[in-house]
Amino acid sequence: MKTTIVTILILLIRTVMYAQVSPEIELGAKGVMSGNFNIDNTNTSSAVSDFSDSQLLLGFKQKLYSNWRGQMVFGLQFPDADSNLGQVFFNHIFLKIENQKNIIKIGRSTTQTILNEFPTLRDDDAMQFNYSLNPFSGGMNTQDNQYGNVIEYTHIFKQRYHLTVHGENFVNLSEPNNFKLNSFGTSFLYIVPESQIWNRNILQRIGFSYNNYVIDNFSDLLKNILGTVTLNLKPDPVHFIDLKLQTIYNVGFTGINDINNYSNYVRTPSFSSFGTVRYLYRKYERPLIQASLGFGYKSFSLANDSKQILGIFNVFYRLGENFDIGFQYRYTQNNGQVENLFGRQEQRFQIAFVYSVNQLFNSQFDDRNSILNLEHNYIK
Repeated sequence: MKTTIVTILILLIRTVMYAQVSPEIELGAKGVMSGNFNIDNTNTSSAVSDFSDSQLLLGFKQKLYSNWRGQMVFGLQFPDADSNLGQVFFNHIFLKIENQKNIIKIGRSTTQTILNEFPTLRDDDAMQFNYSLNPFSGGMNTQDNQYGNVIEYTHIFKQRYHLTVHGENFVNLSEPNNFKLNSFGTSFLYIVPESQIWNRNILQRIGFSYNNYVIDNFSDLLKNILGTVTLNLKPDPVHFIDLKLQTIYNVGFTGINDINNYSNYVRTPSFSSFGTVRYLYRKYERPLIQASLGFGYKSFSLANDSKQILGIFNVFYRLGENFDIGFQYRYTQNNGQVENLFGRQEQRFQIAFVYSVNQLFNSQFDDRNSILNLEHNYIK
């Protein structure tokens, strides 16, 4: 399987390099290796070596007629060891066309289930608090909430205001071969462009989204409303502090009072919030040290005795160009009915190496984002 994938990638690169109109080729790779030490509420401990979320991304970009350009991306990722996705998961396979103000994307990619990016070791470390959760999933695979078959249209106003209309097909545990759209919604975000982010305006990002999951042929819609904001608390180019917040109101179904399984957990009304305060030290205009403290809280309106609490602290140090070493401590506590699903509490200590690579061949375009921006970033 792995040999076949490598062979296909080599053939693709050779084909486009000898094409009459050569495209821009972008290669992105990310390795995330951590040693995890867990302690649960029974004082049972375990230690594992974890390389999940490591991935390879390959993109091709072509000049089209007029002022449009097209892009094709292939991505493969190593999923969590306890998932049922096998050894390799294809997280990105899509085509995209765009110009200065419009973006159209069709294929498999990240979904509109989160509005911000938080400084955690892995982007799913706070998933129960900062993602709109897939109600068709069994809860085993974090990728069920992050990726789907998507159709998206984005219009950009004045280079900062992003209006997106989206539809997705999420993995449905009960109908794995059903590829109909089972989610749709819209989002509106104000985002400071990457090229201007170091101007250190107080407001960096603010916005909201409205997501609907189609439970039964549009007769039952599970509605989620998300809001987010990013503020520069200390807009200093050397010692930089920012605050990121996101809240999710899951309207849910009022008939679900008991959280006795994962389906009810996702579909009962709930309110969750997650926020981080991050300190970044940039020496000679290069990021060197990053530390952050995060807190999450989730409550359930029909199960008043049930709530979840999350605390995360981490620190990363840049050893060299795009090569980081990090430590993260994560504490979770579940009270009431959710304790039966996730256990009462867990502590996790992680020491990690992270290496990111981004390489352009036949460079032709100024881009809004690199191919690595499709996924989670670390020191930035």
